[in-house]
Amino acid sequence: MDDAVTITCADCGETQVIPALPPGGMAECHRCDRMLARRSETGFALSLACAIGIVVLLPPAVFLPLMDSTIKNLVFGESRLVTSVSVIYSEVWFPFAFGFLFFALLFPIVRAILQIIVLASVHWRWHVPQLGRIFRFTEELRIWSMTEVVVIAGFVAYFRANISADVVIRAGAMCYIAVAILTWFGDHTLDRRAVWNAILPDTTTYPERHFASCDVCELAASSRRPGDHCPRCGSRLDRNMEPRFVPAAAAVAAAIPLCAPAYSAAIMVNDNITGVLEHTILGTVQLLADRGYWQVGIVVLVAGVGIPVVELLGFTWLLFRVRFPSARGLVRRTRVYRFLFRLVRWPMIIPFIAAIAAPIVKFRGIDDIVAGPGATPLFLIIALLMFTARFFEPRLMWKHAGEDAP
Repeated sequence: MDDAVTITCADCGETQVIPALPPGGMAECHRCDRMLARRSETGFALSLACAIGIVVLLPPAVFLPLMDSTIKNLVFGESRLVTSVSVIYSEVWFPFAFGFLFFALLFPIVRAILQIIVLASVHWRWHVPQLGRIFRFTEELRIWSMTEVVVIAGFVAYFRANISADVVIRAGAMCYIAVAILTWFGDHTLDRRAVWNAILPDTTTYPERHFASCDVCELAASSRRPGDHCPRCGSRLDRNMEPRFVPAAAAVAAAIPLCAPAYSAAIMVNDNITGVLEHTILGTVQLLADRGYWQVGIVVLVAGVGIPVVELLGFTWLLFRVRFPSARGLVRRTRVYRFLFRLVRWPMIIPFIAAIAAPIVKFRGIDDIVAGPGATPLFLIIALLMFTARFFEPRLMWKHAGEDAP
C-alpha cells in the first residue's frame, strides 16, 4: 500500500483514511481497534510458496500411514487420515464423518488451490475472471479449514491411544504437521489489503460524505449505491444485516439443549477384554491425568469444556445487547466478538480426537476404541457456534446503539 486510501471498517462501519504503511507497519480502526491493514515484508511470495507446499503435501498426509499401533508385538494396526472418515461413518452419525472429511481434508486443499490462483495472478498480473470473488471464497474458507485443529487433536489422540497400545508416528502425520505449519505461516504473512488492492485499488477520495461500503473487502465505493454488487468481491454494498440476527440467535438456541447429551454421554468407548469402558469429556481428562498425561488433559478440558462455555455465554450476551443496545461498552463488545470468532473452531479438537484415535486402536476382541454417542452432539454444538460466529454482525450493535457511522 504505497498511497493513502479510504476504506470502511467491517466491524463498526466507520469510513476512514489509511495512510501509506512502511514494510511491517499496520493500521487499526480508530473507533473499534480492528486491524484494517498490515503491510507484509515478504509480499505475496511466501504465502504463495506456502499454498503450493500445502497442495503438494496434503495428499500424502491423507493417504500415507498416520500412526502404527501394536499390543505386546502380538497384533498390529495401521491408521491413515482417510480411514478415519469411513470408521466414524460406520460408528456414529454420518454428518460427523462428512464434517471431518471437509474440515480436515477437502476445505484445506481447495482453499490452497484457490489461493495459488489468486496470488499467482496478482503476482504475475494474469487476467483471471472473478478474481475478487475467488479471493473472498478463500477468506470464507479460512475458519472452516482446520489443519491446526487436527494436529492438536492428533497430538491428544496419540497419547490417548498410547494408553491402550504402543503407538508410533509415521510419515502421514509428519506431512500433515508440515501442512498445518505452512497454513499458519501463509495466513500470518499474507498481506490481504495488498491483494485486494491488486485486484481493484481502494479509493483515494477523501470521505466527505457517506460511501456505499463492502463489509467483506472493506471497499468504500465512491461511485456506487447501497445495494449494488461490490465491484471487487461481488458482495452487496451496505447490505441489510438485520436478517442475519435470527439465524445467529437460532444457532445459539439450538446449541444449548445439546449440551446435556454432549457432556453426559461418552466421547470415546474402549471395548477391551476386561470390559467396556465409556469416557465422557471429563472422564477422558481424568484418564489422561491418571496415566501421567495431565498436560494433555488440560488441553482436553479447556477445548472441550472451557471454550464452548465461553462461546455460548459470550454470544448470548452479544445477541442480548443487540436487542437491548447501549452505546456504552461498544468497543469492548466488538473486541469480545473478535475474540470469540478466533476461538470458535478450537473445541472441534475433541470430536476430532475420537475420529483420529478410533482407527489407531482397532483390535476387535482385544482392545477397540470407537467414537462414542457424545461425539455427535458436541460436534453439532461447535458447528452451530461456528455458524453463529459467521452470521453475527458486530455492526448491528453499533447500528442499534445509534452509533453507525454516517
